[in-house]
Amino acid sequence: MGYALFAQRKIVLDGELNCLELQQTQRSNEQYNLATQTLSLQQQLTSMSSSQSGELADLYEQLSSADGTDERDSINAEINAKEAEYEQELDAINNEIYEVSVKENAIEMEVKQLDTEVTAVQSQLEAVEEAEADGIDRATPNYRGLG
Repeated sequence: MGYALFAQRKIVLDGELNCLELQQTQRSNEQYNLATQTLSLQQQLTSMSSSQSGELADLYEQLSSADGTDERDSINAEINAKEAEYEQELDAINNEIYEVSVKENAIEMEVKQLDTEVTAVQSQLEAVEEAEADGIDRATPNYRGLG
């Protein structure tokens, strides 16, 4: 391979390597953002569960001190409605967490693939550089003893 071809191949491989490394950085940023989103959703879930428990505890306390059947029926209906509402809210957040997790897994697979590609391109680049160095060493005359 001529020196110009070595140089050209190195430029192409450097470009590929830079592109792959940029993609890795972008995917790492996406992973970070998704992890942050998951954490936020989990905190929201915890906070919501805590506030819902408090609201339901208040309703159960009202139920225990209710005087008449109509009042108890009304409070029971409110408890049932709140529990159904809370279940829907919790399911929605859990679904969001699941969707984010699926995205995270897909990006993780992409990152692993990019790691493999980066390693392959780095190996190719090293091989070209070694071949170039070997070619230069063979082409350079030995000037020992001159001078």
